Amino acid sequence: MNVFRLAGDISHLLAIIILFLKIWRSKSCAGISGKSQVLFALVFTTRYLDLFTSFISIYNSVMKVVFLILAYATVYLIYIRFRGSYDKENDTFRVEFLLIPVAGLSFLENYDFTPLEILWTFSIYLESVAILPQLFMITKTGEAESITTHYLFFLGLYRALYLANWIWRYYEEGFLDQIAVVSGVVQTIFYCDFFYLYFTKVLKGNKLSLPMPV
Repeated sequence: MNVFRLAGDISHLLAIIILFLKIWRSKSCAGISGKSQVLFALVFTTRYLDLFTSFISIYNSVMKVVFLILAYATVYLIYIRFRGSYDKENDTFRVEFLLIPVAGLSFLENYDFTPLEILWTFSIYLESVAILPQLFMITKTGEAESITTHYLFFLGLYRALYLANWIWRYYEEGFLDQIAVVSGVVQTIFYCDFFYLYFTKVLKGNKLSLPMPV
């Protein structure tokens, strides 16, 4: 454990809590992509199956359980508790265009051809693109609420901090996880444009708005 990993975990947890509380307090999931949240729940499910097979630390196990609970609780709020406010008409990203290539790639590029390892690899690849339905939804509607942008910022910050974590581990421990690093770089790239808009608009009190697609 190093400071970048710890800060990344905290940022990731903050992002999920911000989103959950936003939906719970407003009793609305308007502007939130249910498809992205289902993909993230799938990411955690396939990645944390080792909860039943191995123990690393209390911290590790507790964080895994918390992420799983919050992920499925968020999906529950969107699709069941506050389904009347779910903007289904604008949440139209074709997730099969993500799931099929990711599943195929996880069988072709992995560290060990075993069920748990393939599912772990699948989760890494899927996480790198799981935010795309949310970004697509923002592009389609042309704007996002401030609280939603804060969620996206901390989610992107988590990936950036994990990149720093991998760099630190490479130089300090000689450890390199190529699958995680490449996937993390891809995911961070998706956030670059958003980071620019966040710092130039949202932090100045302006609402994040994007040009509507033609």
